[in-house]
Amino acid sequence: MIAQIRAELLKIRSTRTTIGLILAMIALILLFTLLTGLLTHPSGLTSKEDQRQLLSVGSLTAVFSALAGVLLVTSEYRFGTIRPTILFNPARSHVLAAKVVAGALAGIAFGVLGEAVGWAIGYAILDGRGITVVLGSGDILLLTLGGLAGAALWGAIGAGLGAIIHNQVGGVIALLAWGLVVDSLLFGLVPSVGRFMPTRASDALMGLRVHHLVSPGAGAITLIAWAGALGVLGIALTVRQDLN
Repeated sequence: MIAQIRAELLKIRSTRTTIGLILAMIALILLFTLLTGLLTHPSGLTSKEDQRQLLSVGSLTAVFSALAGVLLVTSEYRFGTIRPTILFNPARSHVLAAKVVAGALAGIAFGVLGEAVGWAIGYAILDGRGITVVLGSGDILLLTLGGLAGAALWGAIGAGLGAIIHNQVGGVIALLAWGLVVDSLLFGLVPSVGRFMPTRASDALMGLRVHHLVSPGAGAITLIAWAGALGVLGIALTVRQDLN
């Protein structure tokens, strides 16, 4: 199992797609942090919640972690390398479980890089504009660790979703539509349901103070449940599927 996880991590590290995802992630974090930090009036950056919103831009890493997870699985089906992978390790459940774990580990790496960029730029903007940071150590710890945990779990969610859909384009579209459209619509129209969707669970995990969000602990449990459910379903479907 450990050898299979290492093999999956090597696949992530050795593809150009991963480099593209990293560059796109950094570019978006820079863009949104700069736009939010520089175009917002100073009075709109002085409260704890204002600063949480500014410094949580690094949560965009979750999107790219999930994309990396989806591509880790669907790329094998697109290029036909899933067959030699299964021939080398006939235990399909182990292969898919390794992909889910590798997706989570890749998510941590994406999270560390994205948060480092987001926090560095965000702090520089606040300091440069003479705005005092009012977030306490607990707030900062929750934002940081919650963001990293969210990125890891989204990486696992992406791998699970990829194992369910298999088609690369379909997997990417489903992920983006789900995370950016469906979750937002549900939270806006039926918040009692929408708050248990992965995107809102990630927000809660980081300690964002948005009305209707669950607590950070409940957000963590919700996100773990989503990652586990999709991973188990993806493994079950792959074990039963004919690869010929």
